[in-house]
Amino acid sequence: MKFQRRLYGVKAFRFKVFVLVLFLVFYLLLVNIFVGPERSLVSSLLSKINGQTRRSVRELGPQHHSRRLTDSQPFSAGSFLRGELLHNESYCWFKYGNVESFDWDNVTISGSPELRKKGPYRVIYNVIESMTKSDSSHPDVTYCTHVTPSFQCNVLEIVRRWDGPVSIAAYVPDYDATLSLLLFQRMCQCLPEMSRVSVHFVFPETSPPVFPKSSQTSYSSWEAIDALIKFPTDCSCPEAVLNGTLRTFREESGLTYPVNVARNVAREAAHTSHVLVSDVELLPSANMVPSFRHLMKTYTPAHNPSARNVFVLPVFEIEASVRNVPSTKEELQHLYSEGQAVYFHRWVCLHCQRFPGLVQWLQRRKGTPFPVSSSNAGSSLLKPLMVVRREFPHHRWEPVYIGTKNEPLYSEYLSWEGRQDKMTQMHAMCLLGYRFVILDGGFLVHTPGMKRPGKKHAEAVAWRQPHEEVNAKLYERIVRATESRLGSRPLTCRLH
Repeated sequence: MKFQRRLYGVKAFRFKVFVLVLFLVFYLLLVNIFVGPERSLVSSLLSKINGQTRRSVRELGPQHHSRRLTDSQPFSAGSFLRGELLHNESYCWFKYGNVESFDWDNVTISGSPELRKKGPYRVIYNVIESMTKSDSSHPDVTYCTHVTPSFQCNVLEIVRRWDGPVSIAAYVPDYDATLSLLLFQRMCQCLPEMSRVSVHFVFPETSPPVFPKSSQTSYSSWEAIDALIKFPTDCSCPEAVLNGTLRTFREESGLTYPVNVARNVAREAAHTSHVLVSDVELLPSANMVPSFRHLMKTYTPAHNPSARNVFVLPVFEIEASVRNVPSTKEELQHLYSEGQAVYFHRWVCLHCQRFPGLVQWLQRRKGTPFPVSSSNAGSSLLKPLMVVRREFPHHRWEPVYIGTKNEPLYSEYLSWEGRQDKMTQMHAMCLLGYRFVILDGGFLVHTPGMKRPGKKHAEAVAWRQPHEEVNAKLYERIVRATESRLGSRPLTCRLH
């Protein structure tokens, strides 16, 4: 009887241990999912099992900084121009004249790149034409982005960091064209780097651009426009733009934002061998352009040279309290180790920007050997970390990448308000077998301020629901048409 009780006690003890271990494993998995691989115990345990001793991201951050990364004042687009007076000359070429003398007689109006004139939007290319010419026969890359007047001051930050061509599609229905062109005119009198910028107008056919002399709206006088924007005496950005109180025609009229038309237009207008199609709130790290030029001269794919390759730049976001947006990986690593930076949309969309190789990217320091084509990487700041496909379990990933104008267009049926606007292009690239080269050294940072889940966030995005329903239906229709054109879908190219 004693033996049986002892045996029962041993079995009970083993069962308790088993339950405890099971609970611990379950807990660690939850930590891995909701805290992130870069800080999870699972990651460190796996590293030890593989015989690799990894230092934490905190240990990788630099111990000393030559400049402060935080400040009591929040980040403000264009604040570096505060106190700078307007120059007498403009650094831009306004191909059709300025707001007061816009030359409608010589304007060429085109259809959008995908839908052409069957679509509802029209384009005027090179309203501002770049004064620096690019040669597409040599490796070079254009930053392609899109704006409305409400976000136009972010262009100053991009041009300040990006030492190459910049192509901008500005959405300017009705009097928004006046607001946008006035802002550009002032920017071109403040920053010499604006000479590398080209600007293209996108607008609904039913709401073409209007300027004070031709406008029949309430904003037909200079006094009304000045009251609307209230330009400062220096080169700093108007407060109405910075604080979000500028009321545009698009907002007043409830127009949806044709983000993919704008992306396609900015890309179409580029004259370089490569393009980076990005959003105007994503600021690039330093020395990206010369580093990419060097990478393209030296890099050869490790396996299939003829494969379709694009080059992914990881995207991060930082706390609103961080005034100085990091421009080097060391600065970004430091913020990440302090919990002031995460990968983009970390808290509201786990899969959107959580790129493969995140842990390795964060832990790898400048100068560390790389596993992919390391013999050809040279001394470039940009180096390939790994090559992946956008397949399950990364089939909902939305990478921002450097590619060419030969990649599939963004679907112009989808609006920004309805989300999923890049997913149909991503699906087409999966069907075509694209290889995504994750780059180390360079990155993009969303202007300060993290989005976090909660009641406040839910209320802020509730208005999107009807637009999301429209985009969801269009998405299904577009991917079916894409599969009919490109061939049946492999199991790895999932939709949901």
